[in-house]
Amino acid sequence: MSHTFNSTNNRPWLKESHQKRSNRSVEIGKQSIDLLLKKGESVTYTNVGDISREIDPEGKGIHPNTIRTNEQLYEYYKQHSLTYKQKENSKNSKTPLNNDIDIDFRKVKPNRNVENAQRKYMKLSKKELVQRLILAEQYIAENNTKWVANHFEMFK
Repeated sequence: MSHTFNSTNNRPWLKESHQKRSNRSVEIGKQSIDLLLKKGESVTYTNVGDISREIDPEGKGIHPNTIRTNEQLYEYYKQHSLTYKQKENSKNSKTPLNNDIDIDFRKVKPNRNVENAQRKYMKLSKKELVQRLILAEQYIAENNTKWVANHFEMFK
């Protein structure tokens, strides 16, 4: 037996109630964001939810997830949130992968600080790590071939 989700389209008597709640969320959310900006605090989902409880006449406020699900409020949030902009900028600032750039593995020192190397690798994306691993394997394979060829030449 499968259950189907009944949307508000099948219940026209709920449309008015949903619209009221949505409008209330937008109003309280915008007021909360404006108040945070006035206070000089960061506009985050949590901060908006906390402030909304303080300014809501009913004392309920809005849930942080309401910001994500309400399109009007989410757009307003994106315009004023620095953390949202930082997140977007960090996505765009990642260096693109270049297959042309070979890493010079000869410069890797055996006595390097492993913690620093680990910290550096933790900042890389999964694709960048895979690319780096493939390049390292190719470098090792090429050097093994050269080493075997040199040893073979020495025995002739």
